[in-house]
Amino acid sequence: MPDGPIRKPVKVGVKQGGGPPPGYQWNVDILDQAFEEAMAILNEDQYGYIASQVRELARHEDPTHSLTLELRTIEDFQELREKWGILRRLNIRVFYFLRGSDRTIVIMGVIKKENNGPTPVGDRLRMKRRKRLCEATRRNP
Repeated sequence: MPDGPIRKPVKVGVKQGGGPPPGYQWNVDILDQAFEEAMAILNEDQYGYIASQVRELARHEDPTHSLTLELRTIEDFQELREKWGILRRLNIRVFYFLRGSDRTIVIMGVIKKENNGPTPVGDRLRMKRRKRLCEATRRNP
């Protein structure tokens, strides 16, 4: 077993300043785990819709608050909530945190929420662990 944290492979979603005017205000990194989770739940069109919502998030000056997206703070990370429309009856949650040092939104995970209450404890704990690993890897490359 390795002594230090394991580096999580990351996909680049968007780059700050890119995209149609006025451009993205934040970079977006997507953990491979989050991508795999999304692909296991969503079809290609649904994934495209969620990706467009994340790109919209990257346009916000403050991606923790929005007039157009439903966002919630859960402990020390955020949750983008999507339901209905192209998602049909799927109740999708995209978990992310902000790495302010380089203005990056890090997408940590995607779930299909099954209950009507708060985000399940197991999902919250898994995302907290992923965030800790990302931060530890960032400090100790």
